[in-house]
Amino acid sequence: MSEFTALVVKPVIDHPVDTPDRPQHKRLILPTDPDDQADFLCDELGGITEPAIRHRSLTVHVHDNGQNFPLEPNAVLWTLASVWVGQPLDYLLYGAGVITGPERADREAYEGLPPHLAEQALKMVEAATAWWIEHDYDLSFWAHHQTRAAYREAIDHTRRAL
Repeated sequence: MSEFTALVVKPVIDHPVDTPDRPQHKRLILPTDPDDQADFLCDELGGITEPAIRHRSLTVHVHDNGQNFPLEPNAVLWTLASVWVGQPLDYLLYGAGVITGPERADREAYEGLPPHLAEQALKMVEAATAWWIEHDYDLSFWAHHQTRAAYREAIDHTRRAL
């Protein structure tokens, strides 16, 4: 498998079938230069970005105004973030997201995902995507009831992929 340092995760609603011409995710190389990195994140997410989830080992970036654009809620990204924070998020993440490493010590940019975390994140994306595609009848309901106990199954399924 080719090495990558950033992972773009698209909403299942936008791409209900993960096929080679419409992948649910993209593996990319994160630029190291702060200006190039900011441009990269803006290009991938379609506008100004913000770090929505900060974990000790990674960061999830989303569009800063995704709900108002409106972008689709991202059930796969919500599931991954819920695994990483240890409980279901009580808010939604909208549109595509980019997973990178943590903020650099200079606070000017983000580190790339190290290989072992990149592979773990990819396995989690694949597991969460499979669960949500299998349970697609729940997507419209989930967006309004994401803390419901039934969606812990998606989180547990994704956690088991590790």
